[in-house]
Amino acid sequence: MNVFRRAAPSCVHPLPVGPACARLAGVVPEVALMFLETEACLAYGEEDLPSELATLPLRYHVHLPLDVPWERGVEAAGAAIDALVHKAAFVGPHALVLHPPTPYQLEGLLERSPKLAASLALENVPGADLTAVWPLIEAYNLGVCLDVGHLVTYGQQRILDLPDFFSRIRLLHVYGGEPSGRHLPLGAFPDPELLRQILCATAAFAAAAPVSLVLEVFSWPHWEASAATLSQWAQEWGLSWSS
Repeated sequence: MNVFRRAAPSCVHPLPVGPACARLAGVVPEVALMFLETEACLAYGEEDLPSELATLPLRYHVHLPLDVPWERGVEAAGAAIDALVHKAAFVGPHALVLHPPTPYQLEGLLERSPKLAASLALENVPGADLTAVWPLIEAYNLGVCLDVGHLVTYGQQRILDLPDFFSRIRLLHVYGGEPSGRHLPLGAFPDPELLRQILCATAAFAAAAPVSLVLEVFSWPHWEASAATLSQWAQEWGLSWSS
């Protein structure tokens, strides 16, 4: 059974989003549209997000900005997120990855924009391993984007014991960790057995729809090397992905 769908970040090639996605079409079935800076992405036009993206043989999800303006209040942050979601709507993204704000901010966002809950996936990041927002993830039935590089680099293994954790995983960020702040190729992952356990536990809940597995490295040589490592390990572990 194909339980994982391999994906690449849109910025893995040093090209604008359109040409980068065109190059990735046929190589991967899914692309993560990396909306990393709020103001820059709000200014995107046809040149940045060409209509041709919708015609490529790709699925998409959106990584929401790292600098969502929470400091300006929930209304401003929510308005920015809504505008970015609207900007990407023409490609039909199946998920929205968000670095978790405070529980108060997250609850305010979901009360303001309840439709977001169906596609929102919270990512574990340095300093925010999802435990603080877990009651809200349960209450609003949110998804999880498990970043295994953050997990091993920042000692976040405790989140694996949260109730029903693996059943909530919608996406995985897989790479070798970031001990120096930069994402390393998958071959540098310090504990392949832990990764095997995570993938197998996730696969047990992925029968309805494949989980997006993003090889989250940001150069093409590193992505190709990571893909080769993943293929070797997946074969050894009896795992597969959709094409």
